[in-house]
Amino acid sequence: MKIAPDQIDSDAAKVVQRLRRYDHKAYLVGGCVRDLLLGGKPKDFDVVTSATPQEIKRLFRNCRIIGRRFRLAHVFFGSKVVETSTFRANPRDVEEDDGEGGAESDAPDLMIRRDNVFGTPEEDARRRDFTINGLFYDIESGEVIDHVAGMADLEARLVRTIGDPDIRLREDPVRILRAIKFAARCDLSIESETYRRMMEHRQEITKCAQARVSEEFYRLLRSGAAKRSMELLVGTELLDILVPELARGLRGDDADDEVNLRRTRLWAYLGALDRQTNRRPVAPSNALILAVLTLPPLRDVLDPDSTGVRDVGPIVAQAISPIMERLKASRRDAELTRQMLLALRYVLPSKRPNRRRPRLAGRDFLDDALRLAELVSDAEATDATVIGRPILDLAGPDVRDGGALEASVDALAGDVPAAADGQSDDDLPPELESTLDRDRDRRRRRGRGDSRRFEEVRRPDEPGRADDAGRPSDAGRPNDA
Repeated sequence: MKIAPDQIDSDAAKVVQRLRRYDHKAYLVGGCVRDLLLGGKPKDFDVVTSATPQEIKRLFRNCRIIGRRFRLAHVFFGSKVVETSTFRANPRDVEEDDGEGGAESDAPDLMIRRDNVFGTPEEDARRRDFTINGLFYDIESGEVIDHVAGMADLEARLVRTIGDPDIRLREDPVRILRAIKFAARCDLSIESETYRRMMEHRQEITKCAQARVSEEFYRLLRSGAAKRSMELLVGTELLDILVPELARGLRGDDADDEVNLRRTRLWAYLGALDRQTNRRPVAPSNALILAVLTLPPLRDVLDPDSTGVRDVGPIVAQAISPIMERLKASRRDAELTRQMLLALRYVLPSKRPNRRRPRLAGRDFLDDALRLAELVSDAEATDATVIGRPILDLAGPDVRDGGALEASVDALAGDVPAAADGQSDDDLPPELESTLDRDRDRRRRRGRGDSRRFEEVRRPDEPGRADDAGRPSDAGRPNDA
């Protein structure tokens, strides 16, 4: 297993080289090293160094310190972020050295709640979650620095905790989800003792902050291995703990046609989500993931040609509400999920050529609704003809570059047919209206005369907010990358 120099991100290399120029140790670390050694392409590159966060900030003008529980530096190169952390020690080990520790495995609560203790490179490697994530890469020498036998586990394709899994999984039960994520995404097996302790301590995940658990759940499903991840969640019965409402919907008598259909649809949609994720540059949003999970029992009532139910809005709201509440979905994600599901009635292919097609351009949910329609069409092996060139032209560039969707839309000639019921295409169906839209319009009206006011409030914080991707600012653990 080798790493070629041209595989290393040039900006991450600049960060390492500058830190070394000022006599600090600095290496690539974690997921980027793991993925490169496995022959993959990392989505980002992280750096670990002997420099403290304040020392890093003094060396890089394009740097911002983030986090409360775990202080680290974000070094910006345009929209790219190179996350740079200081070597740290396990705070529990420090407490033991001070004579404050006890018998660890017998303690009722081992969760780490303080995480800002600086340490040595070896201490930093040993405090990480899994051996495959504890590897450092020295850019100058081209050597992998392995304090935790991670290379052997990479070659054996195993996910194994660093140290006693009984202790490490109780320190941070979210690691149970991370083990599943790496096994699914990297096509690895989970080492037997690690797996046994995962099963033993899975209920302890309820002790973790719901925001961290939900975000790790979303990461599982946006990793490009959503189907395999869900299979592991079902097999370990973790889904019963995380989202029991979803788990109940997948259980039942195999002779029950409705249960079988729902199950078949979910696996098909997750497979289509993986194909879409792996061919697109932009990862699926939380709302799109939520729509995929809640769609199977709603698919028939949301069919454009369904005549059984006219007012489907209350049905959709009632069906998705328990899962939104369980995952503590933000108000925005819940609203976008509801809207994109309802929009399927207007963007999926229909046998009725003159059906009503409201003008959806400019709506916040349009990009995701088009992605969901393409995903459903892919899963169901139907044409992905959606709505027509005028609407697609006003969708986001990620949607316009969508392959099968745009190719099928190109085949649609002529104008969008007029609405058969006499309503204007500009009329948005009542069920698609959202309080979020009304709130946005109200803010815009209040902001007239100083259109920059809202931009100035929002934009300076965007690059450094750890939760821009849905992760709480104090929940990020670069040691678990």
